[in-house]
Amino acid sequence: MDELLQEIKILPGVLGVFVSVDKPDIIFSYVPDGYDHETLKLMGVSLQRIFKMNASCRLSVNSVEMRFPDSMVLVKHLCDGSLLVILCETEANFSLINMTSNMLLGELALGVEKVRANPDAARQAVSAKKAGSMDFAQAQNEQPLKSAIPVFQDALARAIGPIAAMLVKEIVGKWLQGGACAQERFPELVDLFCQEIGDAALEKEFRADTAKLLPR
Repeated sequence: MDELLQEIKILPGVLGVFVSVDKPDIIFSYVPDGYDHETLKLMGVSLQRIFKMNASCRLSVNSVEMRFPDSMVLVKHLCDGSLLVILCETEANFSLINMTSNMLLGELALGVEKVRANPDAARQAVSAKKAGSMDFAQAQNEQPLKSAIPVFQDALARAIGPIAAMLVKEIVGKWLQGGACAQERFPELVDLFCQEIGDAALEKEFRADTAKLLPR
């Protein structure tokens, strides 16, 4: 999937590209900063509705072109529950982008089949990680976790001792697989840590020590 998306991404005028796959819910992307996993997921769900109208309206729409004042979006249906989205500059050679992406549709559809056959392997793709499925090594160097991890680790060490560092890596890795790396999800992460602590008094102390990290 990575190589196919890169073939599109390097075309002149292409700002970003992503493939949205449901069942399993995985997004593969090379997009500009600001397009986080939740944004891409919302775009994918919204655009899928266009193609789902085919059956009820007796249509056969396989691609959609949308033009905005500062960008263009080209959407192509790959197979049931999967689509390709290309973000372009307004002055981009749309014909070239359209032709190149059409040539890759068959391979992309086969790629989606492989994703569904082996989701765990698919999540190891570079583009999948950029879409939100970050691993601990990447997440610990980016906000909001860059500042939060030392606080979580110190608080957990006071609760359970020297194995805290190992558990932080394990639990944060599990948390990252559940959605976007966002401060809004920190309460969920705190709950995961408390499950490992398993002592009411120590859990209370841990929650107090990490309360400043939670969204207000």
